[in-house]
Amino acid sequence: MSWPSQRLAEITRRRELLTARAAVQRGVIVETFRRWERPLTAADHVSRAISLLREHPLLAAAVAAALVAVPRGRLVSLAWRGVTLWRLLETVAGILAERRDRRGSAPR
Repeated sequence: MSWPSQRLAEITRRRELLTARAAVQRGVIVETFRRWERPLTAADHVSRAISLLREHPLLAAAVAAALVAVPRGRLVSLAWRGVTLWRLLETVAGILAERRDRRGSAPR
């Protein structure tokens, strides 16, 4: 085999090894992300909740009052209902904003 052919074969083999190594590394990254996805999502939700309470002190006072006044089991039930209601309101607000934007961009 001539020198250029040997060099090309060596480059091809090295490329295959690097491609395989990159595939293994991508797999490790995916597994690492999967392991951290839930805790990071929870931390993000907590951060957003804290920001919301800082922006709305009256809401913070209502939450504090609920923590003191409502029994623990009932509080969890109310919290789930509140989260569901919040998501519903966000969805409706998004739909209304889309409709308003479409109506505003329509020719008159």
